[in-house]
Amino acid sequence: MANELNHIIVHCKDRRRSAAFLADLMDAPAPVDWARFTQVTTSNDVGIDFADDLVPADAINISHLAFLVTDPEFDAVLAKLGAAGLPYWADPAMSRAGEINHDYDGRGLYLLDPGGTVSIEFITTPYGDVPQPRTTVPSAA
Repeated sequence: MANELNHIIVHCKDRRRSAAFLADLMDAPAPVDWARFTQVTTSNDVGIDFADDLVPADAINISHLAFLVTDPEFDAVLAKLGAAGLPYWADPAMSRAGEINHDYDGRGLYLLDPGGTVSIEFITTPYGDVPQPRTTVPSAA
């Protein structure tokens, strides 16, 4: 059976703000309100439906979205974060602020949406079969 991801629902504190934040970082089309959701569509046509009224704010578990991007796209994301003074980290534990990682001979970073409930990752190289030791360097942005 062929399987293709069509959409995913992400719970957050402010659906419009979180969707606009992600769309801006990705240079994606403007988010669209659809019923109780605000949707961002990725370049491979997967809908990310942000919802802020299905789960009480104090019960939201952090979601994680990871995007594989080109080196120029990564540079653009990093530049936007730097220009806005937004925090980012080299690791999912968010212990290495202002750094990027070079896992799998690529580059990666993590950040949070404006409500702090969606962890967003941008990587330039897909994860390999065998984890490599994490290395980090300060970013140039």
